Parts: sequence; C-alpha cells; structure tokens
Amino acid sequence: MDVMEFFQRSAGRWRSQRATHHLAFRRAELGDSCIEVLSLMPHDSRIVALCELHGIDPALAVGGSAVQWLGAMGWDREGEGGHEGQTAFAIVPDAQDPHQGRLLRERGYAEIVPVVGRYSMDSDEGLVLTTDYETMSAQERFWFADDSVRFRTSTVKRFGGFSTTSFCAEVRISQDSTRTHLPQGSALSLWGW
Repeated sequence: MDVMEFFQRSAGRWRSQRATHHLAFRRAELGDSCIEVLSLMPHDSRIVALCELHGIDPALAVGGSAVQWLGAMGWDREGEGGHEGQTAFAIVPDAQDPHQGRLLRERGYAEIVPVVGRYSMDSDEGLVLTTDYETMSAQERFWFADDSVRFRTSTVKRFGGFSTTSFCAEVRISQDSTRTHLPQGSALSLWGW
C-alpha cells in the first residue's frame, strides 16, 4: 500500500477513543472524539494552497486529506468547549522513494502552526509521521486492523524531557467519502452533539 492509498482508505467518519499518558505527571487521561476524513486529489485548491504556503511546487503533490474533529478529554472542565478543529494535509513523496516523503500541514499535531513533517510507510503497512517543532517533536503511527478499525499511537517529546504518549482505537461509523468539501460551520453540528 502506498501513502495515498492509506489516506483514501482512511476516508469516512470515525469514532476515536484515546488514552493519553502524561509522563511528567504520572497520570492518564481518557478521551473520545468523532473524526471525519476526506481524501483530496492533487489538484484540490487546499493541496495547491498548502504547497504554496510551504514554497513547494504543487505539481509534486500526489494528494492528501482534509480532517475535521470534535472531542472531549477527561480533564476538561465543565463549561469549556470541546476539542474541535479542522486541518488539511498534502503529500509530497520523495523522488527516489515514494514510500516516504514530506507531509505538509496547515496545523501541526503538537503546535498549532503550519509545519512540514516526514512520512514513511513501514513494512507492516503502517503510516509513520515524524514532525519536529521549535520546542518539541512528535511521532505518530497509524495502522489498520481491518477496513473498519484503525489504531494510532503518538509520542510528543518536549525539549527538556517532558513527554506525552497516546493510544487511540478508531472505529469507522460511516464510509461516506463522496463529498468534495467538509461541511462549513461548527463540528458540533456535523456530529449532532
């Protein structure tokens, strides 16, 4: 499987359950979210805009994804808004090896800034994303148990030693990937919460 096949297989709506371990505090936190993933073709305006944002020729991109999410974590205070947002990714394979390359983001995993990370497809058809930020680094691995179950692990290391690890089990709730755009407005209305 190549990286674009992985992103296309991820298209649809998912329910995600997360366990996050805050190693410095020696505490764990549980969370739940809904995620919608839309596969994007190379000519999509969001892919072109991401390439231009990062100074990369859009002709090198093979596609990507748009992602929208809404979630809640165990430590959230009552009355606080949920964890919601949206972002887009563009995939730019290395010329010598398309199983690895750059992943352009408008919003990073660990810091909310535009960032360029690295992706690679491992020998078990898992997608590994590595991103270095100004004050931390993040590594994520995604893999499928089958077409309706996906797993994800992540490790965030802050320079100075503070780390967070997470494990997510994601179950597909819909495979509707026929849209060309995610709905506008609040993710709350998307999930009916």
